[in-house]
Amino acid sequence: MTPTTETTLRFTGDWSVLPVVAVASVLAGLMFLLYRRESRFNSNPLAWVPAVLRSLAVFVIVMALSGPVIRHETTLRQLGRVVVALDASASMKLTDDPVGKPVTTTRWQRAQDLLFKGNEPLLRKISEGSDVELVALRGTTVQRLWWRRQEGKDTSGEMPSRLDLLPDAVTTDLDQTLREALGPATSGSALVVLTDGQHNAPGSPEEFSTSLKDSAGPIFAVGLGAEVPPPDLSIVDVSAPEAVFTAERVEGVISIRDSMPADLPGSLRIESQGKSLWSQAFATDGKGERRFNYSFLMKDMPAPAGQADKNLRLFNVVIGVNGERASLEKTRANNSREVALHLLQKKRKLLMLDGRARWETRYAHNHFERDERWSVVTAFDDYGSGVGNSLANAFPKTKDELFTYDLVVIGDFEPSRLKPESIEWLDEFVEKRGGGLVLIDGERGHLRSWSKSKVAGLIPVQWTGDAKGLQGPLTWHLTAQASRTPALRLTDSASANASLWPTLPASMWSATAKALPAAETLGTLDSPTKQSTPAFVFRSVGAGAVLYVASDELWRWRYQVADLYHQRLWVQLAAWIAAPPFQAESKEIAIGTDRLRYAASEQGEIRVRLRNANGEIVADAHPRAFLIHEGVDAATLEMEADPTHAGVYRALTPPLKAGEWQIAVSEGPGFKRSDLRLSLRVADTGNQELSALTMNRPLLEAMARNTNGRFLREEQAGELPGLLQMLDRKQTITRETILWSSWWWLGAVIMLLTVEWLMRKRLRMV
Repeated sequence: MTPTTETTLRFTGDWSVLPVVAVASVLAGLMFLLYRRESRFNSNPLAWVPAVLRSLAVFVIVMALSGPVIRHETTLRQLGRVVVALDASASMKLTDDPVGKPVTTTRWQRAQDLLFKGNEPLLRKISEGSDVELVALRGTTVQRLWWRRQEGKDTSGEMPSRLDLLPDAVTTDLDQTLREALGPATSGSALVVLTDGQHNAPGSPEEFSTSLKDSAGPIFAVGLGAEVPPPDLSIVDVSAPEAVFTAERVEGVISIRDSMPADLPGSLRIESQGKSLWSQAFATDGKGERRFNYSFLMKDMPAPAGQADKNLRLFNVVIGVNGERASLEKTRANNSREVALHLLQKKRKLLMLDGRARWETRYAHNHFERDERWSVVTAFDDYGSGVGNSLANAFPKTKDELFTYDLVVIGDFEPSRLKPESIEWLDEFVEKRGGGLVLIDGERGHLRSWSKSKVAGLIPVQWTGDAKGLQGPLTWHLTAQASRTPALRLTDSASANASLWPTLPASMWSATAKALPAAETLGTLDSPTKQSTPAFVFRSVGAGAVLYVASDELWRWRYQVADLYHQRLWVQLAAWIAAPPFQAESKEIAIGTDRLRYAASEQGEIRVRLRNANGEIVADAHPRAFLIHEGVDAATLEMEADPTHAGVYRALTPPLKAGEWQIAVSEGPGFKRSDLRLSLRVADTGNQELSALTMNRPLLEAMARNTNGRFLREEQAGELPGLLQMLDRKQTITRETILWSSWWWLGAVIMLLTVEWLMRKRLRMV
């Protein structure tokens, strides 16, 4: 903006202004009277002027005692940046019905009226004092609609009077989308979010808002929607396993939200292709969220008709009020949910061997034992003599049997406890099979001897010091490289993950080692005396991967939070290091995905493994994946080499629509698509936007409070321009001219006396 300058006269002398003015006036008056006696006999009409000039000179000289100073204040003002984010999710199409005051306009229309309507539209008032960007939050994407910056020098055009888009996003994301809309958080920036606060996507808005506190970027949340729920029944969530064996039972929990009048008859049922699998009658109570446990046999579910993948099964969960009172419900769009199940052909296999039953391996074993996706074999050394000990007996008897495993975990024991051929198979298991190997060090130091065995090429570290290692307490820290490793993420927000690790319970012991040149350190353990040693070291070997863990005390993370972090880490590490799973395989091509179940609008990761006719991995290919939706080509994806497993390539799909999908692969540009196809079905999980029909005020208040912002209801939105004035960045430059000791002040006295002398001479008064 144009700089503004304000000029003021100040007095800084030892005498206050009023006494000085009084003395100066008296002396000037006396001087005038003395001159007046001399000039009263002069007939010239200008004879009184010299007396006035001399009096003014005396007045100016005496006024110097008050220390007059001229102060110039120049203000340079830079506008603040305000990002106005408008929630364009499906819940914004709802109307609200406060008691006695029905509202016929939707939340979306009311939000637009706030921004664009009235004599002084809110968006225009904000843009007069700030740089403004208007964006729409559409599920997981951000759409920029309008901006006005630099006092209109940078603008996308006239301010719109309405928006030509519909609130149709099936999710509300108040984490990643707001991060993208705001960009780098800088001082002088603010977010204004117009939403009902129904966040139902991955990520944590609370963590995002907390991260803005230090950058002085406040969030002003304008809440739309009623806070009293209307009469309605909705399905909030259905927990179900991803895959089940035919002989097993499908068990889970259905969460519903009940805001209907009490004592109305209702029913909850599970059905598949018209066949009822489970049902339960209940009476409404209007008290909010309720949970129902369900169970049915997988073999009772009918086989899919006309479906490419016969292992994929679907069932529907339906809820409703029976009888005439069903019309009381606000909407029926949230009364059903489709869930996909896979018939499990084989589980992923884990072999866990350790020198003794340490806490770490015991807890890790329990995690995988409870996970329906894994089959785990665990053995501890019984210190029996010869090759008949428990470790050697638990190890697969043939190489082919070992190759049926996906991951091997080796604990604190010497390689001599296994048969020599077992060690050789283990080397091939990693390099050729593409299996994963995890090494967990221990205080007995037996793992060190593996660096002198036939699998020394697999070991990613060189041990230093003695077996006593580094004594605790030792603090966990992630390295910069770990930010590229999702397996080490323990929070939904990537930005909060690095700060979480140092707060985890400390380890009391760690082996001391250094990473070999071909390995990568992902985490460290640091002592109070600034000693440090690698905690997690990763190395890619052939088609497989190896991870070294320097301490066996991750189990301490369970203190007060049980499995919250410990189980999550082990499951993620296993999925990362183990040989990638593939649902469809041929001799040369294997195709798989990261999950067995997807919901509409979610993204999936496609994995492809290529081998040549001799069964050797192909590490220099440029394969492509073809996505086919309902028989129509939907996308072609260029795949990138997996840095963890040679010969494996990955690609991320765009957001998937509900329905039947097929994945085909070609080995590179110009190659024919493979006959091998992987079939998927993306299930319609229902509209998450309608599972809750009220404004989520606690979430919006927390986001505003974490950033020193404000929560406002829609009728309070007019306060925003005043609240946003705090974003203006001002720089004030002050300049002072000391008059009483300056040439200007002395020059004024000399000028007055000079003119007075010249006039006296002209009037012949000298």
